[in-house]
Amino acid sequence: MTKYITSERLPELWARLADRGPLYLPVNEGTAVAFRAWEEGKEVNLEAVNSTVSPKEIFLPAWETYLKFERAGKKLALAPADANGLARPVTAFGLRPCDLRAIELLDLVFVEQDPPDELYTRRRKNTTIVALACSQPDPFCFCTAFGIEPTDAPGADVLAWKTGNRLFMEARTPRGEDWLEENSRLLQEAEGVEKPPPVESADFGLALEGLPENLKGRFEDPIWDQIYRSCLGCGICTYICPTCYCFDIQDYGHQEQGERFRCWDSCQFSHYTLTAGGNNPRPTRKERVRNRFLHKLQFYPERYEEFGCVGCGRCLRSCPVGIDMVSVIRALGGETVAR
Repeated sequence: MTKYITSERLPELWARLADRGPLYLPVNEGTAVAFRAWEEGKEVNLEAVNSTVSPKEIFLPAWETYLKFERAGKKLALAPADANGLARPVTAFGLRPCDLRAIELLDLVFVEQDPPDELYTRRRKNTTIVALACSQPDPFCFCTAFGIEPTDAPGADVLAWKTGNRLFMEARTPRGEDWLEENSRLLQEAEGVEKPPPVESADFGLALEGLPENLKGRFEDPIWDQIYRSCLGCGICTYICPTCYCFDIQDYGHQEQGERFRCWDSCQFSHYTLTAGGNNPRPTRKERVRNRFLHKLQFYPERYEEFGCVGCGRCLRSCPVGIDMVSVIRALGGETVAR
């Protein structure tokens, strides 16, 4: 089932979706683009190849309450987080193929586990994903190195692509078919529609085959002394990365009442691995930088048989000192052509 909507009528579609439940779209925030709940008047940006911050926050919020506690004398009452908002249907509109693939990698961590993470799983099950095919590559993109097709998103409920002033939408799942049918009043039937034209994303000459196996004996490789040297420890790489999921759990409140919450953390921060006894297995930036890249390129593939990177290019764009996935893979010998 393929339908289309003209660009002029998109705000009507978004208003309709937002009436049913939260609608997340890439919107302009100053010079940045971020996925935010849609409100009339917000400037939606479907042209940006990648948002500044990934849409993982739709499913893994930067901060969320797990439970609330209250004490009366010697009695302690626990109440789970209010999950009413998680029951409403959600639409995530405009995710690029690389970001959708990143969500699927997060699923391996939060859903395909025993037990699964309840809050993440509820959000995932209640969200319809409308992916947006890329029409041109960003200079920093290298998703094809990880086997991702910029114009396709196999895990999407609906795949959208733009041709002229029309946005075509093709259902990929039964949920996607229902979604198109529910919004058919604003959509028109598309006949004889060509698929989105191919897009060539740079792979930067990266050679990934056999890389996880080759890294097994390189934990103490002197190359890490060179790679980490300029790192500032700012953690921006982990916050913008669509596949990073480090978090901390803390209690907030006082003796009578409070809450337990989860918030994003970063393996690049010194306190992340600091134990109560004062020991830290990653005391310097060297150990922390090494852990980040070995996790993406060795540890994650060993556990899930998938690389922990999707080639979105955000680290290339944002790291202030140029310690990004491409440069590190090259430093480790994972390239086909000498540079």
